[in-house]
Amino acid sequence: MALDLPTLMVMQSFALACAGALMLFAWLQNRTAPVLALWGIANGLAAAGFLSLMFGVARHEMACTVLGGALLSCQASLMWKAARNLDGKSAPLALALLAPVIVGLGSGAPGMRDNPGALAIAVGAIYSFATVVTLWGGRTEKLIARWPLIIFVAVHGTALLIGIYSTFNGATGRDTVPPLASLFGFIYFESIVYAFGTSVFIFALIKERSEAASMKAARIDPLTGIANRAAFLDGAARLLERCRHDGAPIAVMMFDLDRFKYVNDRHGHAVGDAVLRQFCGSTAAALRPGDMFGRIGGEEFAVVLAGSSIEAAAVRADRIRVAFAESCRKVSDRQVDATVSVGVSASVDAKESLEALLEYADRALYGAKTDGRNRVKRADLPHSDAAPSNVFRVA
Repeated sequence: MALDLPTLMVMQSFALACAGALMLFAWLQNRTAPVLALWGIANGLAAAGFLSLMFGVARHEMACTVLGGALLSCQASLMWKAARNLDGKSAPLALALLAPVIVGLGSGAPGMRDNPGALAIAVGAIYSFATVVTLWGGRTEKLIARWPLIIFVAVHGTALLIGIYSTFNGATGRDTVPPLASLFGFIYFESIVYAFGTSVFIFALIKERSEAASMKAARIDPLTGIANRAAFLDGAARLLERCRHDGAPIAVMMFDLDRFKYVNDRHGHAVGDAVLRQFCGSTAAALRPGDMFGRIGGEEFAVVLAGSSIEAAAVRADRIRVAFAESCRKVSDRQVDATVSVGVSASVDAKESLEALLEYADRALYGAKTDGRNRVKRADLPHSDAAPSNVFRVA
């Protein structure tokens, strides 16, 4: 049986309907991703649009042709809205529904009646390239599935431009079904690939983003928003290796909030949590983008400074200590007067291990505690053959 264009249009409608149904089913499984529902509805409208367009052209029904064009343009505009929502950008529904309104009203205008589908194709192309721009704008997210999605939408927009050229150069006659081998016929082949290709990669993008968010959450301390112990040690080890390779110095700061149990017992855990968050804010404000800051456990925190001497690290630690004490005199209208003690260690050529640097900083921190708290103490680095001691630190 010979494959003609009307038959292919029916196949295209079926493909779009299946793609739309899959997207809607995926949305039912993940209601937090409305982009899946928008993409599914867009494909469903396009399926109806192709059927309407086929009946309109084959039976010389202008109303069906215009309706088909309006539905197809709505596919492109809803996908634009979905792409905007995907990246957290505003996309008013009115702007998306403007596409079928333009096609519906404009197709009856003088000059457009001879080519009723041209306006729909042009509007679809505009929204498709707007979708490409939107997806391209979110490329810093570094998700692999974004790139094939951009390519699919860009190719589809180009195919629509080919359709406009085919319409106006006479390859598509008025009220006739274009031949299968025409430039216009290429759109129908491409649209089948586009329907399934974009559905696969929009789903993959959402899944990839969800997995990335889960991995990030597993490395972030939920209370303070900074790196947890595992993430800190991993990042600190990488910084140490880089400094060792470059022959650069590296410094470690260990922080412990003074009498934190007393703060919790006297003022409550809500105030205690606020103190922890305030400390993280004061510390983060004093650090460089490349420094590593993490919560080691409880009220203990650590910072690794790449390229820093022990003198520079001590100055920065004291700056953090003073800023934190000033910011935590009062918390939630309570007189808290929270303070922090700090121990600082360093290696001039990063030859020491991370465990050793943390141990030296922890000993210095113990010294700061025993000397009266609310102070910074530098580590007295032992000889390489000295055995580490067991440190029992007071609060």
